[in-house]
Amino acid sequence: MKFYLVSLIIILFNSSLSAQFGPQQIVSTFGQGYPDIITADLDGDNDMDIISIGDLDLVWFENINGLGLFGNRQIIEESPLEYGAAVSSIDLDGDGDLDILSSFDRQNTQGISKVTWYENLDGQGNFGSQIIINTNVNTVYTVLGADIDNDSDIDVFTIERNSGKISWYENIDGSGNFGNQILISTTLEWPIHGFLADMDNDDDIDIVTHSYDNNKIVWYENNDGQGNFSGVKVISTEVDRPIQVFCADLDGDNDLDVISTSLSDNKIAWYENINGQGSFGPQNIISTQVISPRNLYVKDLDNDGDQDIISSERDGSYSAILWFENLDGNGNFSSQILISDEIDYATTVYASDLDQDQDFDILSASQFDGKIAWYENYTILNRPDFNNVSEKIYPNPVKETLYIKSDEIIESLKIFNQTGQLIKSIINETEINIENFKSGLYFVQIEFQSGVIEFQKILKE
Repeated sequence: MKFYLVSLIIILFNSSLSAQFGPQQIVSTFGQGYPDIITADLDGDNDMDIISIGDLDLVWFENINGLGLFGNRQIIEESPLEYGAAVSSIDLDGDGDLDILSSFDRQNTQGISKVTWYENLDGQGNFGSQIIINTNVNTVYTVLGADIDNDSDIDVFTIERNSGKISWYENIDGSGNFGNQILISTTLEWPIHGFLADMDNDDDIDIVTHSYDNNKIVWYENNDGQGNFSGVKVISTEVDRPIQVFCADLDGDNDLDVISTSLSDNKIAWYENINGQGSFGPQNIISTQVISPRNLYVKDLDNDGDQDIISSERDGSYSAILWFENLDGNGNFSSQILISDEIDYATTVYASDLDQDQDFDILSASQFDGKIAWYENYTILNRPDFNNVSEKIYPNPVKETLYIKSDEIIESLKIFNQTGQLIKSIINETEINIENFKSGLYFVQIEFQSGVIEFQKILKE
């Protein structure tokens, strides 16, 4: 059966293109420890599921209806003696579905870790047993997959915080059998996070990272496209305790710039890739007003064709998720805009289209309240071409009565709340009284006589 999604919420209080985010929607309160979260389509149904790693477990949450209604956590790995540190998802064995890469710290072993992966056995999110890549690593907070040696399979990249090791592992046969650790660098002091991208436009994967203890943003060039890397190349030393890096084209000149956050100077900043070949300009300050901006993610949140920035703040007991609008596509940013402060110490911020409405929603994981949550992006609804959508349900927003208009024969109509609870079921009616519904967002499922099912959203005032 084919599913169509038409999003019809109209935000009356703002008609501009600036992103507006909805209330916090909690996926889980079991985000134990220092959780790391990502999204991926693990079950092959063309919507984004959530993967989380934290204390004691690696789990995923199915996007049940494609609209951001998530099921219970499904355990991939559960260990009472290990702390989950980092997670990513990519096809490691070349079978066309998404597997999972992860790292775990073992308790009471002074930072000794392991790097592992899990095969998606059937493309539907049923995972095999843990497969070891390396058990002799030291506090891995970055584990990523990419074709580092240009042989058309996915290799594994890691950063070990405590030892300063930056390394990669070759996918020997394209089926997820990995070789020994190949060392890239040990010169940085406490590198934590890294990013893989082609920084010099020579069609291979380079590395951008940082040195927390000696205050540097750096990159390493993939010299020959086969995983032989240069020595450290310094991008900036104008940071104090850098904690995150990201790469994106902030100024619209078709090369990748570098963005960083640093804790002790409260800086969110970026560095222009001047010639597209990895020569970087001076530091451009985005903000120094965010206290301890630990997290960083970059996406076009307001659908205006340029890249915006997401970060977080922790000031005493106050925590928040914030974004900065790229005002002109040239890397000039707005002041901070609040997404949510209903968190307690964000460990991850992330952006992904969770409800299939063609814009990027925000996810967060936070340590002290254990929350994994998301915030719907209403931006797409403010686009000028949105009024061209053919409405079958109106008015929207609605106070009392919904009207149905369709050239097709409607078999039935169901209304669900945000938690997926069925609120009302209707057959052969074109006027629906919802006066007694609570204010908020609802999903409407229309089933046509032809068998097609369409989802729409309505906002009850």
